[in-house]
Amino acid sequence: MVSTNVITDIRQNQLSSELSLDEMILIESLSEEISVEKGQIVIDETHLSQTFYLVKSGSLNVLLGDKGITVREAGHFVGMLDLDEIPIHSVVAREPSTLIKVNVDKIFSSSRYHSLQIKLLSKVVKQLSQDVRLHEQETKKYYALGTLSVYLLCILSLYTLSLGVLSGFVANFGASTFVDISLIIGFAFVMYIFMKGSPYSYKDFGVTTVNWRDDIKEAAIITLPILLFFLILKWFLITFIPAFSEISLFNPAAALTDIGFSYPMFVFMILVYIVFSVIQEFIARTGLQSALYLFLPNSKYKLIISIVLSNLLFAMAHSHIGTLFALVAFLPGLFWGWLFARQQSIVGVSFSHMIIGIWVLFILGYTEFVQF
Repeated sequence: MVSTNVITDIRQNQLSSELSLDEMILIESLSEEISVEKGQIVIDETHLSQTFYLVKSGSLNVLLGDKGITVREAGHFVGMLDLDEIPIHSVVAREPSTLIKVNVDKIFSSSRYHSLQIKLLSKVVKQLSQDVRLHEQETKKYYALGTLSVYLLCILSLYTLSLGVLSGFVANFGASTFVDISLIIGFAFVMYIFMKGSPYSYKDFGVTTVNWRDDIKEAAIITLPILLFFLILKWFLITFIPAFSEISLFNPAAALTDIGFSYPMFVFMILVYIVFSVIQEFIARTGLQSALYLFLPNSKYKLIISIVLSNLLFAMAHSHIGTLFALVAFLPGLFWGWLFARQQSIVGVSFSHMIIGIWVLFILGYTEFVQF
């Protein structure tokens, strides 16, 4: 008598693809439902036995040595066959799970089931090949993460050692722009070398112009409320705070106070800002955020961690100017990090960075608040 429930479970499992009803009935006759606790060994690579497990509920960890390769969840299967050509991986329950255990000794001991033997063997080989590819991908990720860590440690160590000199240079000569540009070019070069030497393509890091029109259009729509916010904020400050009452709502000359305003210089500074907006996004988003998201272990917080950590690292590179300036660099970076994660391209986030920077610095003239 065939158990309808077991046959249903087999039909819903990946193992059932390409199997006939008679083959599923045979498998059902050799099956039993078992329960395993979290941490319980389901398959031990050191103890060979021919067994298939169909995961009815819960999940299992597939291990290579003591390192997890992948996870088998409900609807998946794991198997072990007594063949020298096929490597064995251990399998351990990640949580309390219900499995359907299939004893396949009878199937492989009889020539009557040759067709089913070939199908099961093919499934095991295909699954193991996928596991090997996943393991290679994970190894590639950890190698790349290690390389990124070395690069970052070298950069941050050099920056920390020279922080006193940089701060003194800015304090004595007021040439923070020169220092910033030098640091940005240096960081960008390091990120370029890292990307070029990594096993990933530039597109994987977000250096791509695919869908650039849609990205720019979306970035413009999302950025518009932020522009309005800064306009209202400045109006509020100069309207309700007496110390700022003499400040104009729009002041393009504020960004050029130190060198004197002229239209050619104003246009030149905007063009420089546009170029360095792209370079900064190349560092913070494609170089840091993308790399962290690609290489960090999978978790539901991986995106948040990659956005926050990349912005902390980038903001820290402004410490020679002051803590307040580093904070100013950090906060909008969170927005641009979210936008970059949404679009997976440097185009939209660079456009947003340009528009916000030009609006805030060169049109509204927020730099004049620093003078107070």
